Amino acid sequence: MTRGLGYSNTPFNPARPGRLCRGRETWSKSWEEEETVELYRFVVSGAEFSDDSARDATRGLNVVGVDAGVLLSALFPDATMVGFKEDGELNSRPEFVEEYEEYWANHCGGRRMDPSVRWRAVFDDPKDIGRLVASGSVDGFLIGVKWPLAEEAEESLFLLTRFADDTKYPIERFQPMAIDAVLKHCEALVCVHQDKHGPAIAVYTSSPQNLSAAAVSVAEAANCLPVPFAIPPMLARWDRAIYELRLSWDAETQGDFPVEPAAEASRWGGKRNKTSPEPVKVQEE
Repeated sequence: MTRGLGYSNTPFNPARPGRLCRGRETWSKSWEEEETVELYRFVVSGAEFSDDSARDATRGLNVVGVDAGVLLSALFPDATMVGFKEDGELNSRPEFVEEYEEYWANHCGGRRMDPSVRWRAVFDDPKDIGRLVASGSVDGFLIGVKWPLAEEAEESLFLLTRFADDTKYPIERFQPMAIDAVLKHCEALVCVHQDKHGPAIAVYTSSPQNLSAAAVSVAEAANCLPVPFAIPPMLARWDRAIYELRLSWDAETQGDFPVEPAAEASRWGGKRNKTSPEPVKVQEE
């Protein structure tokens, strides 16, 4: 089996955010604005597969053994990280969290009310980040934000997550149009999205960021194959990304390509050359 860490760096339009995570998560319904801004999104997820067809791929950071705390520490060394959670279960709140509020949340379209908790906390230990991301107990992180949060920052964060509902399927956690408002108070917004079998990390910023090199370093340290994607890996096909990586692979300097070829040709490799059958010879009488 091969373990790969996929990453993408693309523009992001909050007015047209597109799909999320192949049916496991969707955006909260948002409002419309006449003028929109262009933001940027850097996404990292993982997958484990037996060959370059990736038919048996299991997907998510936890699948490939990449700890989200280690990843975020590599992407943003020495930066203040404030984690946040909306509509969390009461028993899921970390013991070290001091800033929290318990309340009754409407679920199932208002047909049910459940006790919930929202909290914010500064994270110093990458192990705490990794544990909460893996268990789905944190929505995301504000990078480089002033702590304690200013009232305006708190309002923008509440706007981002106010309609969060983990009881739905697909789950809803974020309003895309609120991302720009949040970024006015921090260097980057990290959202924990859902890939098919585990979490994926998305970093939203107001300007392009060069984060690929740090992600590649984390992949190599975890014995994963770094795989660049043209679109977020939580939405893309791994077989196509592997095929494109194979095309750019330099066997002389990098060695043999580390992914086994599938028994059948890749759909991205073009059609197979079909041999014409030999003509039947008819003997003259």
